[in-house]
This record gives sequence, C-alpha cells and structure tokens, in this order.
Amino acid sequence: MKKMLAVFLLLLLLVSPALAENRRVVDEADVLTAEEELRLEEYIAGIRENYKFDVLILTMDSIGDRQGDYYAADYYDHNGYGEGKNHDGVCFFYVREGDRNENTVFFVKTGSGERIFDPDADDEIANQIRPYMRQKNYGGAIAQYVLEVEKRLEYQKPNNRANRMLPIFLGSGLLIGAIVAFSYKSQMKTVRRKAGASSYIRDGSFRLSRQQDIYLYTTTTRRRIQTDNNRGGGGGSHGSFSGSSGTHHTSSSYKM
Repeated sequence: MKKMLAVFLLLLLLVSPALAENRRVVDEADVLTAEEELRLEEYIAGIRENYKFDVLILTMDSIGDRQGDYYAADYYDHNGYGEGKNHDGVCFFYVREGDRNENTVFFVKTGSGERIFDPDADDEIANQIRPYMRQKNYGGAIAQYVLEVEKRLEYQKPNNRANRMLPIFLGSGLLIGAIVAFSYKSQMKTVRRKAGASSYIRDGSFRLSRQQDIYLYTTTTRRRIQTDNNRGGGGGSHGSFSGSSGTHHTSSSYKM
C-alpha cells in the first residue's frame, strides 16, 4: 500500500515542482508509513501557516562518519527550509545506522528556533519521544515531537505571554500594597518598643554573677554533586555552529 501511495506522490511531485519544494517529511530511512507521512505533512503545514515557523522531519539510514547536526543543518539550508529572513524553524533528524550516528536523534534549530528551543526544552522533548523510539514506534515519536514544537510555539504567542505575566503583576501589586500599608501603620505608632534590653535597666542595678556558654547556631557547608543526566534519558549533547551556507544554528543530540 505504501509503495502504491509513494508512486502516486512521486507522480504528483513530477507534475508539480512547487509541491516538491513544500515537502517537509523526508523519510529516507523508510521508518514511517505513507499515511503517517501525509498526516505529518498536513500537521506541519498548519504550523507553518499559524506560526510562520518551519518544521523539517528528516531520516536517513546512514550518513557515514559525517557529523549529524552539521549534515541536518546543511540539508536545511541548501534546500531552502525556514520561514522569514532568519530562516526560523527546527529540524528533527534521525539516523538509524552508522558508527557515530547510529540510533541518534538530532534537533537542529535556526532563527527564532534557537531561542524558543533551548537545551532544557530539547531535553524535555527528548524525554517525551524516547519511549516511542525505544519501542521503534517512529511515527508516534515524530508526531509527539511535532506536537511539542507546536505547544511551545503557542506558548510564545504575545497573548499567552501576557497571561503568564498576570499572576506576577498581581503578586507585585499585593506586595507593594502590603509595604505601603505597613509603612502607614508604623507611622501611627507613638510609642515604640526598644530593640535592646539595656534601655530598660537602671544604671548600677544589674550585676553579672555567673558566666555560661550558650549554643546559638551552627554552620553547614553544602556541596553540589554532579550527576550524569544521560542515565535513563534526559540530558544530551548541545552545540552551536554555522553551517556551510554561513547560517547560524544550535543543536542537541540524543542516543535513543
């Protein structure tokens, strides 16, 4: 069935060069079904329209000894992906085989994607897709990735940013109000308690007859112990570089 649909898509690409240019799911490793490819293409088309942000899904059987993030960045740049003058977008790149890239997923970010998808965001997304990848459910993994991309793009919308700041503004207003109220209250007091006991003792009436050491406090020194985030998933390898086209990218890579 997939072969028949692939032939149909190939005919469409030959007839319509514009459609070929708009292809956002390039499954050279053949890890997706034809239906999964079509659904992902539709989903990504919606993201591009709503957020002016590009998403490329790229899979390869092997790229030899080439560095995966550089390969994905060059593919992204030289095939005209990215929205706007800064080529805003992300690339999900999976290499199934190869010495250094075997079973590795690369997230390559460009333009505003570099800011939105920082290493912490990438680590969170990697943890979301890792269970699917380990079950070899590649369609589920990539669909989850695209969903996570859309969630973060939606989170960046100006209206949503304003809603996130509202609790902060309310909290600041309450704090300022409390400070002002406390200031007025303190000004109304005509008699104030003395801070020290010496003000209440008559000169010459107090004599110290016994001395005693009293335990007041202890000092504790804490040292942070670094842990390996790669155990059981989590942290990946993160980098920043310029591709052969001169476009700047950031990337994260994860062994699945």
